[in-house]
Amino acid sequence: MLDHSHSTMAEGTDVGIIGGLAVAVWFLILDTIAGHPFQTPSLLGQVVLFGEARPDTNRLVFGAILVYTAFHFAVFALLGMGLVVLVHWAVRDSVVRYALLPVFLVFEVMFYGLLEVFSERTNTLFPFWAVVTANTLAALCMGIYLWVRHPDFRRSIQDTPLGDAPR
Repeated sequence: MLDHSHSTMAEGTDVGIIGGLAVAVWFLILDTIAGHPFQTPSLLGQVVLFGEARPDTNRLVFGAILVYTAFHFAVFALLGMGLVVLVHWAVRDSVVRYALLPVFLVFEVMFYGLLEVFSERTNTLFPFWAVVTANTLAALCMGIYLWVRHPDFRRSIQDTPLGDAPR
């Protein structure tokens, strides 16, 4: 049974916003350093949501930025809700904790793979190191939030470390 002392949807949305902000700020920093702030959401909006095979890299597409930003945070909110469910479940069943790292790795590979599928240009626009760093920052921020927010999860890890049989 899930812990219903707080809303999984509300907490998941908070977790998603935290992760989404980490990624957005990371790419805003990279874009600003490169001299073209907001180019990442403009390009991703053009490629992922508008279906452009060759996105316009010379100008920002405001509609693409808005639509992609909404999409970005919606996806992160759903991911956050899933993580909250996993954390609640992991408190009750220590075996579920084994799923946390594979979930991160699957999303990491899936996101980079989707970029490759959507446009042959994304490899040069979004280098692997930038995507891995963004997703790792998001995972760390979301993980810290969940770690602080769930003392029962911390206690369950102390009581039953990975690999031990539940007591």
